[in-house]
Amino acid sequence: MDNPRSDNVSRSWVALAVVLIGLEFIFLYEAIIADMGGHERFFAAFAGLAILCFAALLYAAAVVLYGWD
Repeated sequence: MDNPRSDNVSRSWVALAVVLIGLEFIFLYEAIIADMGGHERFFAAFAGLAILCFAALLYAAAVVLYGWD
């Protein structure tokens, strides 16, 4: 299979991955703190944001690895 793209990952993709991973850890931390404090609505909001960050990270990885546009 002929793939004209280079095999190198650009710095912007790595920076995006680092930002998404950082946001995910922040949202998970805040969700845990909200759960320990008994704030279920805040827990749900932060857990949802963490799931969205994980989905964005998976999509970015799929674009880099498989070249989806």
